[in-house]
Amino acid sequence: MTAQEISDRIVKKTKVNVFEDSRRKEVIHYRSLLIYLLRDKMNLRWTSIALFFKANAKDITHATIMHSHHYYPVYKDENKNLDVLEKQFNFKPVDLDTLDKIHYLENKVENLKRKLNKYEVN
Repeated sequence: MTAQEISDRIVKKTKVNVFEDSRRKEVIHYRSLLIYLLRDKMNLRWTSIALFFKANAKDITHATIMHSHHYYPVYKDENKNLDVLEKQFNFKPVDLDTLDKIHYLENKVENLKRKLNKYEVN
């Protein structure tokens, strides 16, 4: 399961847009669930989570992400739907070293494409 598939599923099941700029409790709770799943279940790094939110037009800082992750157990006590929804996600986490290698290779491919395009134009 990808980060986008997880967020889409949360939005579909809850009808709450976790990427909207809102401080409504339900948005904060489901956004926290998403961050918890990305960090603890998929082993994504804080930077990767921030980039994912930015790719979905949500400007968010590392501090906000870590705060949301830290308070997830509190939100879970307040909102029993979080636990029910959390249990609906089953996936194998990706090893952090594998993610680093993938990220490294993707960057290398992009750099090579740029070099190739530079020579094709000339």
